[in-house]
Amino acid sequence: MTPSQIPKLTIEKSEDFKQIFADGVYIWLNPDSGTLTFFIDAMDTPELDENGAARITSVKRKLLVEIRLTSMLYDNIITWMTQQKETLKKI
Repeated sequence: MTPSQIPKLTIEKSEDFKQIFADGVYIWLNPDSGTLTFFIDAMDTPELDENGAARITSVKRKLLVEIRLTSMLYDNIITWMTQQKETLKKI
């Protein structure tokens, strides 16, 4: 494909676009697709013992977003992220 044949790419955010912070991710992969489910953990109010030490009794894991990908895209993301990490190590 010559440069004149490459279509112009326009990037815009959808109306429901959002940015999230995640504490972790559940990952599933099968031969056809991959799934990433991002979550955050919220600890309930700690209980105090007789010495005043805090003890966490429960954690609520809130699933934020699930992303489904083709297996090929899943592999491409892993490769790209690994390359980015290796580049950062050299800095």
